[in-house]
Amino acid sequence: VITDGDHRDVSVFDLAVGDGFQDNSAAGGQVSTVAVVDCDEPHDNEIYLAYSMTDAAFPGREATQAMAFDRCVSEFLDFVGIPYGFSELEVLPVTPTADSWAQGDRVVFCALYHFELLKLTGSMRDANR
Repeated sequence: VITDGDHRDVSVFDLAVGDGFQDNSAAGGQVSTVAVVDCDEPHDNEIYLAYSMTDAAFPGREATQAMAFDRCVSEFLDFVGIPYGFSELEVLPVTPTADSWAQGDRVVFCALYHFELLKLTGSMRDANR
């Protein structure tokens, strides 16, 4: 873990529910580390769910993302407090890649962010937004 001021760079494998993190605009799709910040500080995303996929073989990029999106949406209401379709927040599934799957990665993180890309401050748990 590298600490730089008010964030620490963390491997995506070490993320946890409740972590706030900043976008990595230079990543271009695949991300290996993110800048984690305290949710009391302005942040781009917040992880609200982590779960493991149970498929024996990698389902493919599109199928993995679609399954993750569906699960993230189904758990959204319990975390935010209002249905996904009425929220100003969007879901962002962070899914295994074919390469990470081959190394045993099965964890999906469900993150959320503001649909206008505004910074979030504080946890979105029960935020009703």
